[in-house]
Amino acid sequence: MKILITGANGFLASRLCKALKNHEISAFTREQMDFTNDEEVVSRMEETKPDIVIHCGAISDVGACERNPELSYRVNVGGTENIAKACGSYGVKLIFCSSDQVYLGHPGQAPHLEEEQLSPPHTYGIHKLQAEQKCLEHNKDSVCLRLSWMYDKEIRIGAEHGNLITNIREALEKKEEIRYPVYDFRSITNVWEVVTNVEKVFELSPGIYNFGSENGLSTYEVVKHLLTLMGAADAGVEENKEAFSDNPRNLRMDISKIRRCGIDFLTTIHGLEKAL
Repeated sequence: MKILITGANGFLASRLCKALKNHEISAFTREQMDFTNDEEVVSRMEETKPDIVIHCGAISDVGACERNPELSYRVNVGGTENIAKACGSYGVKLIFCSSDQVYLGHPGQAPHLEEEQLSPPHTYGIHKLQAEQKCLEHNKDSVCLRLSWMYDKEIRIGAEHGNLITNIREALEKKEEIRYPVYDFRSITNVWEVVTNVEKVFELSPGIYNFGSENGLSTYEVVKHLLTLMGAADAGVEENKEAFSDNPRNLRMDISKIRRCGIDFLTTIHGLEKAL
């Protein structure tokens, strides 16, 4: 298949480019394709004639989106709308990388389902939710994947931000304090499981899908287990009891829907065990 990937130098997209080499890949960084420019999007679509577009490009820094909501909207909503319109016009399947952050602020501690009525309190979550709606509005063949916090065993490109495993490894090397919240519950997923499952998404019916590991533990408990896997249980992890104490954060996802489609993920703990 011919596949166009945006955000080519990002955490997920850079790995997708490596894993999908049996397909004809056209991968563009923001500098190579400004998807906030609708004419440039159309030009790239006509040039590459993709069968599938995987839209990974975004401003994913939650704090940056909060500080500059206008830029966040232009990139995360307007840019996604441009791509959805172009895919709709050319009859191209669109796979949009959304986020578990859309679930922030929803009451309760049960894992979240795709059908919930949502009203995230921060800019990034609001804009990701709006972007999903733009995809489904402008392209009837859109699949929106709500992705979790992802990790890898190593940093693959020089400018890449750290992730759970590499952050813990660096803290151990520098003998820094390791401290994580006890009132934080979220799905944490091996990025290579996401990458491996993406080809199965090509055949999915349009809609919204939770796409990551299920996890019943707090972030503190996950890190405690991770240190044991690393043979560093003696280093210990401090309990952060202040963060989210007044309103525990729950971003955990229920993946029953995607599982019924034949796609599955290891739990967070089993995923870490396999990764290491």
